[in-house]
Amino acid sequence: MYFPESSPVSAPRRYISAFAAPAFFFLPALIPALIACGADAVAPSPPPVEPDPVEPQPPPDPPAIQIPAQGTSATLDVATWNLLYFGAANQGPGDEPLQMARVRDVILGTDADLWGVQEVTDADAFAALVDRLPGYRGFLASDASVSGGSDSYDRGELKVGLIYKSSVAEVAGARVILTDLDYEFAGRPPLEVQLRVTLGGASRDVVLIVLHAKAIADETSWERRMAAGEGLREYLDTTWPDRAVLVPGDWNDDVDESITRGRDTPYRVFVDAAPEWVFPTASLSAARARSMPRYTEVIDHILASDEAMAWYEEGSAMVYQVDEFIDAYLDTTSDHLPVMARFAPGG
Repeated sequence: MYFPESSPVSAPRRYISAFAAPAFFFLPALIPALIACGADAVAPSPPPVEPDPVEPQPPPDPPAIQIPAQGTSATLDVATWNLLYFGAANQGPGDEPLQMARVRDVILGTDADLWGVQEVTDADAFAALVDRLPGYRGFLASDASVSGGSDSYDRGELKVGLIYKSSVAEVAGARVILTDLDYEFAGRPPLEVQLRVTLGGASRDVVLIVLHAKAIADETSWERRMAAGEGLREYLDTTWPDRAVLVPGDWNDDVDESITRGRDTPYRVFVDAAPEWVFPTASLSAARARSMPRYTEVIDHILASDEAMAWYEEGSAMVYQVDEFIDAYLDTTSDHLPVMARFAPGG
């Protein structure tokens, strides 16, 4: 069919043709823009921001138990306690947090001023213990502040240490002594600490020595304990002839008769030196007390010079039966009981 140009039908056709050609012509130019718009439409969202990892929190300490106080504000209360492989993962009590809590409870509850402690394996565990003892400070023989300490004690060795009330005692210096008798002391030479003790407004200088003697009841061990005691006596008489000296420790033998069958006490050199040197805790041996619940002797003692014995509060020496307050004490806390005595330096 033919439509002349003047026909009304031809006008729409020309209209469509006029617009169709330019749209087709611009389509290639529009494609990149369309693709770009499409890319923006389907672009992945940015990854979510991960929260900072939460550090696992240690479990809370076991609930505290009450231990009746034995220290007094008027006296210098001195204790010795073997902590049974404290901080060792594979020895001693199996539940380390529970041992930590019970040792804390005993020290805080007893309220003694000076604690000579033995058998600490791990320095980090010891630091954590001291952190749980408000009002106290402490250090081990291996501490960097102790002269000769790092040379005598390795990280994993059993160590001696001191825990003290900072309101009562100030440390003037500390060192490891008698390193030439390392074998006799079973690799645990004593820790010597010079202290300035203040009670009732009066201050006194005190030398405190923490020791852990050779264990076991065989003949060779007895001989090593005796040699260690003789060396200690010579050292004390030479170095501190006029000073108040206290020696709390796990002596690993008794002072009346030895744990070694048929042998005298290996510490006769001190026992026969009275009144210059006295074990105020010897009264516990005479009373047939025991400082280890599984055994029948007192092997944890406190030795004192005559200058310190002038301050001794008569009858105050005791084995503190803290196992009466702690369930399964031997399995959770220690195989030793604290031994303590009170001294009144006076004004």
